[in-house]
Amino acid sequence: MRTTLDFPSELFVHLKTRAAIDGVTLRETVIGLLEKGLAAADSSEAAATSPRSYYPPPTIPSKGPMAISMKTLSNADLYELMDAETLERDAFGTRRSSASST
Repeated sequence: MRTTLDFPSELFVHLKTRAAIDGVTLRETVIGLLEKGLAAADSSEAAATSPRSYYPPPTIPSKGPMAISMKTLSNADLYELMDAETLERDAFGTRRSSASST
């Protein structure tokens, strides 16, 4: 069946280049890419409708310095811990990059 498609210039150049590299016609390239795209869409729809197994997230026992009850932490406390961790990571990254540049 014949039809007319209006491709943006950059896409057309990309398709023509790919066809030339693959040693096939533009028609064969477009048909192949459309078939792959439709097959991928079909398989992703099938995967979305199939039941998935449930795997609970891993639990990490807390025995170290963070062995505190989460009920005692306020949002401000959590943000303070995250900021301290970020500062520590940034300081480590700075030391590491300055050590590697010498």
